[in-house]
Amino acid sequence: MKRSLIIFLSTAFALFLATLLIIRIVSVNVPREYRSLYSSLKSSLDDYEKYLSSKNISETRRVLFGAELLPANANRGLDLLKPSAVEGVKIYLDRLKELGVKGVTVSIDYPLYLSSFDHYQEYVEFYRKVAEEVRARGMKLDVEVGVVFSGTAFSKLSLNYSGLTFEKYKVEKRQMVFNIIRDLKPDYLTIGAEPDTEASLLGLSELNNPEKYTELINHVLNGLEKGDTEIGAGIGNWGDLKYVEYFCSETSLDFITIHVYPVFGRLLYNIDAISETARRHGKNIVVNEAWLYKVDRPVPNIAAAEEVFRLDAFSFWAPLDQQFLAVLAKSARANGVEYFSPFWSIYFFTYVDYTWNTARLPYSELSERVNREAVEKIIAGEFSTTGEFYKELIKLWGTVD
Repeated sequence: MKRSLIIFLSTAFALFLATLLIIRIVSVNVPREYRSLYSSLKSSLDDYEKYLSSKNISETRRVLFGAELLPANANRGLDLLKPSAVEGVKIYLDRLKELGVKGVTVSIDYPLYLSSFDHYQEYVEFYRKVAEEVRARGMKLDVEVGVVFSGTAFSKLSLNYSGLTFEKYKVEKRQMVFNIIRDLKPDYLTIGAEPDTEASLLGLSELNNPEKYTELINHVLNGLEKGDTEIGAGIGNWGDLKYVEYFCSETSLDFITIHVYPVFGRLLYNIDAISETARRHGKNIVVNEAWLYKVDRPVPNIAAAEEVFRLDAFSFWAPLDQQFLAVLAKSARANGVEYFSPFWSIYFFTYVDYTWNTARLPYSELSERVNREAVEKIIAGEFSTTGEFYKELIKLWGTVD
């Protein structure tokens, strides 16, 4: 009787959330130039959600919900070493905890955590403090080892990757992973999740080959003392599924990572294909980057397309961002995802309204405005509708203490 009541209440609450979402989507004022794109993205989400509804999802299956700890992202570079940086991390963590978040994802990108990197020891001290603050709040720590987005609008660091060889990268990647485990002892550690992005940023064609990337992973793992840290690797939902087959069958990885951004075509269904392969090989599944990518067709250089990411800032997308989060949470439950962490957590606090003036701002200026307004909201303890929506999702389907 008690279990039936729990299932009834859970289902009723899910319907309540869906109703709220529909009301918001119907009432939102989408600018004329984006109505077709909005409709296309919503159609993709609706189709995948209907597919998920046809699956037998256990009402008792829970997900560890996380969020990206953006103030600690390695691409901030020297800003991380300012006296105010740790205080910014603390209050951000406090607000995420208020949402019910049980874990945070931190990007510590190559080559920042190598002893040869400028200000290395200072970065070590910063990230040690971050790890301490995360654990002080009873949260899980998930670290991603990607690549600094040098030469793009997404990083304040300017680096020169020319002359880097695949063999040198293998050695230095392993050293970074060793250093991070030794210093921070994360619960989860992803050593690669977007091979195409890494290849593009570093200029290493070998990374576009599943066999060679698997060679990199095995070089990192060979003889590595990882303690209680679970180690994973994976691809974006737009990536080549051959990588997952190799990672599952040819390595000792603990989990498979999935990044989810574009939703057009059948790209969302790749979550299920990747998860099925992982389960078949006894691997856990982690989705530690996800946000609705505002395009309905293939674009080059997905991870560094600033003209696409600038669209995220506008408030008229909020209902669709919320639907994306709800659908991804449902997918996580259906596919046995252990940990789910959205990337652009800044939008849990604020968006920018679409006006004649803001519509023309470049990514850098929009991002600066969002960050400035978000700081005010974070200090005041206020959340956007998307933040409040995520809070309700966590209450509904999140892990319990």
